[in-house]
Amino acid sequence: MARRAYKLLVSVVPALAPHAVRGLMSTCRVSVLGADVQQRYIDGKDGFIGVVWHKDFLFALDFFRRRKIVVMVSRSKDGELVARTLHRLGYKTVRGSSSAGGREALAELTDLVRAGWGSAIIADGPRGPARQAKIGCVLAARNSGAPMIPWGCHAEPNITARNWDGTMIPKPFARITVAFGKPYYVPAGATRAECEAARDEVDRRMAELEIRCKEAKAQTSGGRASK
Repeated sequence: MARRAYKLLVSVVPALAPHAVRGLMSTCRVSVLGADVQQRYIDGKDGFIGVVWHKDFLFALDFFRRRKIVVMVSRSKDGELVARTLHRLGYKTVRGSSSAGGREALAELTDLVRAGWGSAIIADGPRGPARQAKIGCVLAARNSGAPMIPWGCHAEPNITARNWDGTMIPKPFARITVAFGKPYYVPAGATRAECEAARDEVDRRMAELEIRCKEAKAQTSGGRASK
């Protein structure tokens, strides 16, 4: 019975979720901070390591759709649902996480970034702790030579889920502020200690972006923010 229910989910969720998310996000107004970074990397042709918190994944799923981006997704059953949904939105996926298959997935993602793909790593996934980056995004940047691009957002009004990451769900007609951080490179010869320091810096920059998004939302009217 459980297997039959899972097969139904695998068929239905990836087919419906993109339309549900797109329908919600189409009612929202979005402002961008750091548009120069978006134009240079996200909309450009060079590889990058996008760093996203798990709580913002729902909006990121829609915001970055139909771009040349590869996403690292866990090998779990939930990951299978996510991967199939991502494929319908035009993303490429590599399968693995800190729990299983992470080294192989990281190597595959690194090769794609070197070939000019953008990438997205949910830095605190798949199980947290929330807003604490794991080492994978740093190693991907070191091994590929591409920069990490921190990314954050805030929606008002929103619903904050009572789960481990506090998933943020924008309410219909919400105003959403998106922020891109400055590119952050990790030297090719970085030691383990230097990579750990870089991971701490990622946490700091991501926290700073979240504050910027909330402050920008408080200071603007009509959903417009300075870039």
